[in-house]
Amino acid sequence: MKRTAANRLLCLLLLLVMIPVAACSAPVTRNLSTGEPGAGEVFTVTLSVEGMPRGGLVETLPAGYTFAGTDHPGDRVLVRGQKVAFALTDETTITYSVQAPVSGSGDITGTWEDFVAESHGEIPASRVAVDGIDVPGTTAPAEAQEAGSALPLLAAIAGLILVAYRGGRR
Repeated sequence: MKRTAANRLLCLLLLLVMIPVAACSAPVTRNLSTGEPGAGEVFTVTLSVEGMPRGGLVETLPAGYTFAGTDHPGDRVLVRGQKVAFALTDETTITYSVQAPVSGSGDITGTWEDFVAESHGEIPASRVAVDGIDVPGTTAPAEAQEAGSALPLLAAIAGLILVAYRGGRR
């Protein structure tokens, strides 16, 4: 009898350890149509989202790279400098376009926020280099990349979701 109770306790402990690990897997992945665009070329970035009914994404483009548009509804997109924020309401894919500069390289980085699960995380960085030429020193130190907080953009996304979700209801 005691052995069964010990086995149950062990199973419960294993579950408690494994559930957070499973829940922490990144629900957002990024794919680029090319990592080596030509000078001035427009390329496509596709974000695949899993299990996030309400949330937000903030993408940060490297210096010189320009947001060139998206098929995502305009009232759920916010662009501020190199940061592009998307409000999510049950989407599984977001596609947007970026125009490359004449020269330069860097990382496209991103963060996600799941408002339902109350979790957040980072989207792994994607390296881009015009014509495949990686310019030394174009990756900013981690502190510099974090200097502009994504919190105001995520708050704006939350507001956009609330407005979009409630629609014209009164």
